[in-house]
Amino acid sequence: MNTQIGHTGITSRRINRKGLLALLTLALAATALLMLATTANAAGTAKHTNGKRTTISGNSTPSDCNNGKGAGALSLTGDLEGCLTFFPKRFVCNELNGFAKYTEWGRESFKGTHNGQAGKFRTKYKVVGTYTQGSCKAFNNGCFPFANQITGGCKHKVIGRTGAFKGYRGIITFHDQIPVIGEGATNFLYEGYLKKRKA
Repeated sequence: MNTQIGHTGITSRRINRKGLLALLTLALAATALLMLATTANAAGTAKHTNGKRTTISGNSTPSDCNNGKGAGALSLTGDLEGCLTFFPKRFVCNELNGFAKYTEWGRESFKGTHNGQAGKFRTKYKVVGTYTQGSCKAFNNGCFPFANQITGGCKHKVIGRTGAFKGYRGIITFHDQIPVIGEGATNFLYEGYLKKRKA
């Protein structure tokens, strides 16, 4: 009986030693993985630092800040302060079931500031809006019945030019705010990011 108990005790001690060995092995493996993860994270951080991404957002309203240039302009406030002038290139309008879909492509130029630093950037944009049924006829006749807008928004690919925006790329999305259908959009909320290109 005592021998059996002693044998059991020995077996238990062997299990404990094996357990400690296993724990030590796991600890060493975990340390190695942590070191690898830290190295990878450091590399990722360095990469992120080289291409730092800055989030931007704010509001904009129709304006004559373009001094007659282009087809119109928006005055931006928020993270970007300044004038965005747009130059439409082409559009298509399709009458669908109960509404008209308007799509426009073009370019823009922005002159203003970011964080108090002046600069310029240009964009390529795509507008997609829905309008009341029958609006395509007006668009195709050279009229722009923006008061008929129901929903809309646009995406702008930013290409930095000078000053605060030099070397930056990014995307800005505008969301048309239409309080009352039949009166058109009154505000164009924007959000997006700017990212410094790698040297």
